[in-house]
Amino acid sequence: MNVGHPGIERVGYAPPEGKAGEVEAHRVSEMVARVGAEEFVGLQRLEFHALVVVTHGSERHMVDFADHELVPGSVLWLRPGQVQGWGDTKAFDGHVLIWPAGLVDPAVDRLVGVESAYGPREWHLGEAARAELEPLLAMLDRLSPDESLPRELRSATLAHLLETLLLRLAGLAGTAGSTDSLPEPFVAFREMVEREHARWHDVREYADALGWSARTLARATARAAGVTPKRMIDDRILLETRRLLAHTDQPVHRVGSALGFDDPSNFTAWFTHRAGVRPSKFRARMRR
Repeated sequence: MNVGHPGIERVGYAPPEGKAGEVEAHRVSEMVARVGAEEFVGLQRLEFHALVVVTHGSERHMVDFADHELVPGSVLWLRPGQVQGWGDTKAFDGHVLIWPAGLVDPAVDRLVGVESAYGPREWHLGEAARAELEPLLAMLDRLSPDESLPRELRSATLAHLLETLLLRLAGLAGTAGSTDSLPEPFVAFREMVEREHARWHDVREYADALGWSARTLARATARAAGVTPKRMIDDRILLETRRLLAHTDQPVHRVGSALGFDDPSNFTAWFTHRAGVRPSKFRARMRR
């Protein structure tokens, strides 16, 4: 779920003319020069996928309160809805691939978890893996701006190259098909929590919508994640709460309201119990 809030710049999908629905391939340095360095300052919530493959330099990139080290061989997948910050874009360079949600074939999505908020997001590749992927990245770089190809042919070729790249990344990391071993109720519940956590806080609401009993969901989440369904719901709400408290100036009661809490005191008690600190103190701590 993408929620627009002051303090977090919402970056919509805005492809170049004639390139809607295609994979865009750039060098990071070229992308920054094209749109302006000021567009990479501050916190953002992207509405599209961006895969960054670092070839030179080093920097740190923040994604949802975690700093990721970018060095040659690092691959970072920025997914729609995450809160992220670029750091110093002059300190490193590499490939960046951009594509809209829903572009990848469902069979590839199932193997790689493209549209899942819980899919893989970071790799650190050795020299052999980097050498294997470089020809794919070079071909994407070469074909993306190629106006001599008919658009349908170029679009299909770029999509297939992206899918090949994602499958190889998953294969190199041993994550291909990783969701196949998870219980079906768990996967469906997890994805619905991602969509509905701001509206539904009760396990029974999810159970009714999915057509499974609350007991079935409890068995599935215990087997797959070692937690209860309620814990999964609360953890997702907590992440979104921390995002809004840390990165926006919205009053605490409005943060609670945006996440489905009708009573500010109930929201404060809920957050304090799960985070170990009151919302106002958490916000102050994050802004020191």
